[in-house]
Amino acid sequence: MCGRFTVTATPHELLNRFGVAINSNLAPRWNVAPSQLSPIIVSSGMTNDMEMARFGLDGVVQNKSLINARCETITEKPTFTNAFETQRCLVVASGWYEWQAKGKPYHIQLNDGRVMAFAGLYFQKANNRHFVIVTSEATGDLAKIHHRTPHVLAARDWQAWLQGSSDTAQSLLTPIDSRHFNAYRVSPDVGNVRHDHAGLTAPFQPAEDAPAQADLFS
Repeated sequence: MCGRFTVTATPHELLNRFGVAINSNLAPRWNVAPSQLSPIIVSSGMTNDMEMARFGLDGVVQNKSLINARCETITEKPTFTNAFETQRCLVVASGWYEWQAKGKPYHIQLNDGRVMAFAGLYFQKANNRHFVIVTSEATGDLAKIHHRTPHVLAARDWQAWLQGSSDTAQSLLTPIDSRHFNAYRVSPDVGNVRHDHAGLTAPFQPAEDAPAQADLFS
C-alpha cells in the first residue's frame, strides 16, 4: 500500500516535467498523509491541468477511509469502476514511504531523483476533489520492503492513462521494474503526521545497527 509520500518539486520542475503551469504557491511536502491536500494532474480535453485534491475517500466502505485501489481488481470494485472509466489522474510525487515492519520505514524514489507520477483515480464529493493511488504488486528489491507499491507510470504513458480507453489504461498496469528505484531506511519520525520536514528523507541508521564505538582508552 501507499499511505505516505513526498512532493518536493518546484513549479519550474513541474512545468518542465508535466507541462503544467502553477499559479499558486506550492510548498514542498515531506510527509503527505491521508485526508491532506496534494497536487494531481487531470485532463480537461485539450490540455492537462494541475489541481489540489484530498488524499483518500472517507466513509466509503463501513466508515473506513480508502486511499489505494488495487490494479488487479480496479475494474471489479463498484467504488472504482466508474472512476477508472472517466476519472483517471496522475498523482504527483517525489518519493514515497513504505514500512518493512513496525517502526522501520523506507523512503523510495526514482534513481535520478526526478518527480514522478503515480496512477490515480479522482472523485468529486460536494465541492471537493479526492483521489486514491493505484497500487500494483511489488517486484525485485521493492518486494523485500513491502508486497505492494504505488503504480509509477512511465512518462511515455502519462497521456494514455489520462485520456486513453479503459482497455488502454488497463494495459499500463503491469508490475513496475524495481531497477528504476532506490530505497533506504529513514527515521520512524515519518510515522507521525505532524512531522513534515526535509530531515524525514535523510538516511537513518538505528543505534543497534551502528558500528561499535572505538575504545577511547586503547
